[in-house]
Amino acid sequence: MRPAAALAALVAISAVACSSGEEERGLEALDTPAFAPEEAAAAASSTVPASTSNDAPITAPTTTTPGATADTVAAAPPGGGDAGGSAAPPDRQVASFDDPVGDATGGLDEDPPAWTDLAGARLVRNGDAYGLSVRLGGGTVPQRAPAGRTMNVATFFDADGDGTVDFEIWANLGPEGWGAAYYDNTDRTGGFGEESNVTVVLRDQSLELIFPDILLDRAERFRFSLASEYGGLDVLGSDYARRDDAPDGGQAVAFPP
Repeated sequence: MRPAAALAALVAISAVACSSGEEERGLEALDTPAFAPEEAAAAASSTVPASTSNDAPITAPTTTTPGATADTVAAAPPGGGDAGGSAAPPDRQVASFDDPVGDATGGLDEDPPAWTDLAGARLVRNGDAYGLSVRLGGGTVPQRAPAGRTMNVATFFDADGDGTVDFEIWANLGPEGWGAAYYDNTDRTGGFGEESNVTVVLRDQSLELIFPDILLDRAERFRFSLASEYGGLDVLGSDYARRDDAPDGGQAVAFPP
């Protein structure tokens, strides 16, 4: 669950202090999934569809340039340097998958925008930086939320294979545009807006999130999945929100493949 104050801050696209984890929890949005343990999931991994997308690869270099595009934006870890002497990953690794278009469920809108449906994702690691491209179901990604509506796109990471989500990276569409949030579930910390160290860039029918590997504790291997919800603030976290999971069926995608 998320603090009510944190959710409100996301919708306003404003930077706020990290949640303490001890605050009163309010409106719950997008239940955190529970993946099958890594051993059990390996047998079913062939059912996750590979991507057939022709999206151009994400470039995520290692220096920060505020206000730059996704091709030049910084994703350097705070403070730089190595963490504990862990082995450096290969320079570039990619995992991608498709999700059926039109499988979003729920919602009170009679004709919801096509972009409220997830169509797949592509995750690229370049050195110490990640670029996550989330493809939406159609139409140009909006610059701002429609009146009375908002959308969350969350990515969940299991870094140790036990089926529990260790880290979360969110993008939220509010009245002033898109903002980001980061949650470290292992030590109950996080950040919002600029403090999340996540940059959101719009590209036609996709969202791109650029972030440093330190947000995943520089894990060399992990699994991830996505979820989205769309609607008014009064229905987020309920069956009245329009929702989609990617991949479907509670599956997770291995990275690297």
